[in-house]
Amino acid sequence: MRGGPADLDLRRLRSFVAVAERLHFGQAALALHVTQPALSRQIQQLEHDLGTALLIRSSRDVVLTPAGRQLLHDAMDLLAAAEAAQDRVRRIGSGVRSLTVGFMLGTDAATPLHGFSARHPDVIVELVRMRWWTQTRAILDGDVDIGFVRLPLASERLSVLPLYREQLSVVLPAGHPLAVEDAMDLAAVLDEPLLQYADAEPGWSAVWNGDPRPDGTRALPGPFFHDMEELMMYVSAGRGVALVPSPVAAVFPRADIAHVPVTDVPGGQVALAWDDDRRTPLVADFVEAARNTLPPTG
Repeated sequence: MRGGPADLDLRRLRSFVAVAERLHFGQAALALHVTQPALSRQIQQLEHDLGTALLIRSSRDVVLTPAGRQLLHDAMDLLAAAEAAQDRVRRIGSGVRSLTVGFMLGTDAATPLHGFSARHPDVIVELVRMRWWTQTRAILDGDVDIGFVRLPLASERLSVLPLYREQLSVVLPAGHPLAVEDAMDLAAVLDEPLLQYADAEPGWSAVWNGDPRPDGTRALPGPFFHDMEELMMYVSAGRGVALVPSPVAAVFPRADIAHVPVTDVPGGQVALAWDDDRRTPLVADFVEAARNTLPPTG
């Protein structure tokens, strides 16, 4: 096994994703317009660079190893970030003004976006979805110029403008006895395994999983999930319940899933976040547009 970080070749990474999504070298080679031997060499070199097997090949099928499944999950964000960075550089080089705004699923970004665009109709606004495990790094690394995030952030370097709070909802199987309730306390699901946000910072998980409970008890840990699709599958299969922001639960209506608002935890804070070291006039104007959406104080 190799030690230390490896430099990932984006071409090899794209080749791996093409194979991993299709689990077929022939189909992937056709999609990439390369020969199968050339594609195999790229995958082998990537495995050599990373020091681990990503695919198990046989005469009949191709199977992802655990490392391969993890890389496929991470590669989608890496490739999207690389493509977005190239687009931004090209636009800046051509003199086109642009602003990249990150958002998390279910956050209310529409009003600030409309306010900003009304003042800057010539600015191209690119929207990039962030995840709970990428929201801080996306801003620090410059993948986005500014972002709608769910606090807390895993860095004190970023500036934030608190916007609003979100109520939490418990996601349950539709046949669960509590699924018919209009609202509930977390104590009602004390004995249910609670699904865990994979790769989340402990402080972030504590807020958005309501852990510990208001009475001081801790949640019974359930399986880890990476996205809402995995969450829904775990819940529908009876592997546990989940706690999510109510706007997120509403995005995924399903007949076999119910979501019930929680009344005894304060929920979490949505905020706008940016890096002052990269605060451009456009970022400052976007912050002002968001500030103008806040209710008056006093």
